[in-house]
Amino acid sequence: MVEGVRVFYGSRFWRWGVIALVALVFTLLLSPLWPVSVLVKADAVAYAVCHRLPDHSFHLAGRQLPLCARCTGTFLGAFWGFLGLMAKGRASRFPPVKVLILLVGFIVLMGIDGLNSYLSFFPGAPHLYESHNSLRLSTGTLYGLSLSILVFPVFNFTLWREPKPNEALSGFRELSILLVGILLIVLIVGAEIDALLYPLALASASGVLVIFTLVNTILILVVSGREGQAITWRDALLPLALGLGATLLEIGAVGFARAQLTRLLGLPF
Repeated sequence: MVEGVRVFYGSRFWRWGVIALVALVFTLLLSPLWPVSVLVKADAVAYAVCHRLPDHSFHLAGRQLPLCARCTGTFLGAFWGFLGLMAKGRASRFPPVKVLILLVGFIVLMGIDGLNSYLSFFPGAPHLYESHNSLRLSTGTLYGLSLSILVFPVFNFTLWREPKPNEALSGFRELSILLVGILLIVLIVGAEIDALLYPLALASASGVLVIFTLVNTILILVVSGREGQAITWRDALLPLALGLGATLLEIGAVGFARAQLTRLLGLPF
């Protein structure tokens, strides 16, 4: 390990101590020592980022998915996007401008549908159309995919000492492959197949952890002024562990604050 990397990561005791601590906390949260079902744990993750309105959510086996339809799409779409982009390695450039314009269009589309859906909560408020869960899911998945494609090169550029100068997506052909996966996600979730309750609940909750961990890792590296120092994945373990630790703290803090406000004010938050 070169000297610059050693300065950031400090002594071996500090480096592996932090990694072990975060891994231990994460393992304990998943273990039987927190005596609730894995679905309740997925709900706890979702509670920090989603309103979880029952009528805006899909139900499988008589149980509501952890996230609402739009958030389910967002985090499944992002999770799928990151999985697909892993084949691009350390790509650190944004896609071509034409692809970027389409991705921004997906984000705007989700924003329009979200605003329209929100206005429907107010009787008499003007809105363009009656939204429904399938549409929320569809616009959410496109937004999540777009988010992953934009975050992926930023993550690589921020983390690696020698990121690859190639694009995260080279063009519409590669994007179309990811969009096929998005279509399958929409069809599978929309079918509300009872047997898929656990896979979909855990995958969507995992999407929350993945995207927040990557974004937090980027922020930690930038704020600490330690960008571009990792050479191998072993070097990347500490910033990723810190990103995961920050994510767990954020989820816990937001969930706790939301529960307290609901209890004290008697209003859903």
